[in-house]
Amino acid sequence: MLGAARAVRSGRVAWDRDGATFAEPAVHAPLLAALRTVAAAQGGRLELVDFGGALGSTWWQYRPSLAGLATVRWRVVEQPHVAAAGRREFADTVLSFHDSLDDALAGAAPAAILLSSVLPYVEAPHALVADVLRRGFKHLIIDRTAFVTKGSERLAIQRVPPALGGGSYPCWLFERRSLLAPVEQGYRLAAEWPGFDDFGPGVAFRGFLYERKGP
Repeated sequence: MLGAARAVRSGRVAWDRDGATFAEPAVHAPLLAALRTVAAAQGGRLELVDFGGALGSTWWQYRPSLAGLATVRWRVVEQPHVAAAGRREFADTVLSFHDSLDDALAGAAPAAILLSSVLPYVEAPHALVADVLRRGFKHLIIDRTAFVTKGSERLAIQRVPPALGGGSYPCWLFERRSLLAPVEQGYRLAAEWPGFDDFGPGVAFRGFLYERKGP
């Protein structure tokens, strides 16, 4: 991960994901549209918490496409050792690294949070969603999240292609209503899109942009 992030920062590669590097620029159009929608609602500023954002890989990937914004503050929340490496090597006036949501929200709280490919991999995803909801973000982006097309939520094993580093991980496959019903009590679904990840038959990856109801 560290080597890949260094390669992106130096310009030797365009972007990285999970330690794998890619030479050609690429963005997922629906996520870019969601980020631009959030920025437009903030008067051309993008103040965002990226929960589980590694060493800022999503920011580095989308940075060229967000260059026209007036201001960007991209706060990554990660495990302490990852956050420490980020602060040591990659933090700047845009990108900052934090060990917890409380730390990321100290001072002026960002208006949006991004949960991209993180809910399936945390031990207690429903507790994390509940914690996020009580913070009152104006916008919530959930991306690259796996849902079963039939049946109940379950824990599975995801096998990563060799091109993305190989290995295997436990991965939650969610039942849509169980995960999203608490979100939709206080948020309106503004956009939804298919993900590009592939877990095989019976599983669909989805992305969502939610806007908080009321003021």
